[in-house]
Amino acid sequence: MKINAAAYIRVSTDDQTEYSPAAQLKALEDYARRNNMTLHKENIFRDEGISGRSAKKRPAFMKMIATAKKYKSSSSEKPFDVILVHKFDRFSRNREESIVYKSMLRRECGVKVISITEHIEDDKFSVILEAMLEAMAEYYSLNLADEVKKGMTEKANRGEFMSTAPLGYKWNEGQLIVDESEAKYIRYIFDSFIEGKPKSEIVKTLNAAGLHTHRGNPIELRTVDYILKNIIYKGYTRWSPDDKQNYRLIDNNNAIIKKGVHPPIISEQTFDRAQELLRLHSQCKVIRSRENHKHWLSGMLKCSACGASLSYTKSTNSFQCYKYSHGVCTESHSVVLHKVETAILSSLSEALINDDLSQYQIIKTSSAPEDEVQIVRDNIKKHTFRMSRLKEAYLDGILDIDEYKTTKKEEQAEIDLLQKQLENLTAKQFDPEVFKQNIKQTYNIITSNDFSDPEKNIAIKHILQKIIYNKKSETFEFYYIF
Repeated sequence: MKINAAAYIRVSTDDQTEYSPAAQLKALEDYARRNNMTLHKENIFRDEGISGRSAKKRPAFMKMIATAKKYKSSSSEKPFDVILVHKFDRFSRNREESIVYKSMLRRECGVKVISITEHIEDDKFSVILEAMLEAMAEYYSLNLADEVKKGMTEKANRGEFMSTAPLGYKWNEGQLIVDESEAKYIRYIFDSFIEGKPKSEIVKTLNAAGLHTHRGNPIELRTVDYILKNIIYKGYTRWSPDDKQNYRLIDNNNAIIKKGVHPPIISEQTFDRAQELLRLHSQCKVIRSRENHKHWLSGMLKCSACGASLSYTKSTNSFQCYKYSHGVCTESHSVVLHKVETAILSSLSEALINDDLSQYQIIKTSSAPEDEVQIVRDNIKKHTFRMSRLKEAYLDGILDIDEYKTTKKEEQAEIDLLQKQLENLTAKQFDPEVFKQNIKQTYNIITSNDFSDPEKNIAIKHILQKIIYNKKSETFEFYYIF
């Protein structure tokens, strides 16, 4: 009686010619023929140009596992009884994954993994030998990573760039060249910054021009900072073996900085001048932060356009959207302090005398200890995560439809139970009189000169979650809490 076999072939970019897909397949077919095995075309699985460190990143491997599991309940329909590999390291170079998948295949599916070049018998010594072979494969993989790092270090010392082309550049036949359609914006950033133009204005101009990062994102303040600090633009490269190509870590002592082989977009003098101004701006920012006075309303006011907080500026005695100040939000929400304080005191006063509180946005807070509530929320999060993993396992073919439905139903039942528990913990009976007492106490604190700004900030946060300011309609929306 012939044995049904499957073949798994994997070739990564670093493998030699002897491990080519064609060479592996020929050897596997010859082995099957000599050992009375049937190897059907649909049971040949190939992953080419893919590392063996992680099974999740090998689609053909996952399809093979799914095929084996799909028919595990019916041995008569089982597509294959063995999986043939050229060497065990073709199956996996990660010992933990190798043990898990081999064990699952053997125990649940009755499928054995056979290396046609490493003969392992079914005895106790073979268990040790197979573990040694897997350990050697993992060592090879780890050693290969070290060799790759050595090669990259050598390239870094030669000034070669080893990452995605930054804004202003593009790859052309393995060479980093200037992309003039973007380079003009890089020059604009440096020139404008040196001329004294605010970075927020630079961001607005770039976004108005339709410029995007190479990932398709709009330009932000941090994008401009990133560019101004990036030595690639003056013709140098920076690379760190431990932090990769992270330009934000400019003080990394392990970084290799070399004159690059790529053309610069700006002169070294322009770049160095920009660094001097950046240091000066940083020093001024520290001084201003020490002098700035946080208002008791800090963190309470929110922008109706983007939801960001409105930050207070003492010099103008006003609030402005934080993201607008940094060039991200497109709508100004500037509002003077006097207007904000008048609106808040008016709302509090009205709530004190109003018998109908239904018009107010009142958010009920928890009546249970926060740590107890957090435990339930963490459990809900944990089971929700399990649900997502279940779906991934089903889509990858690791779980069949019946397993997926049954386990999903169990997880959903647990989540529903926890949700009810959370509702019971957080339910709080609203008491209008207590609510008004809290408002009165807060009103007295924020209108008194006997309390500091931090104390007033704590008091206002006791009754208000947030205040949304709409510049267009000149209105405030208050979200009370109880």
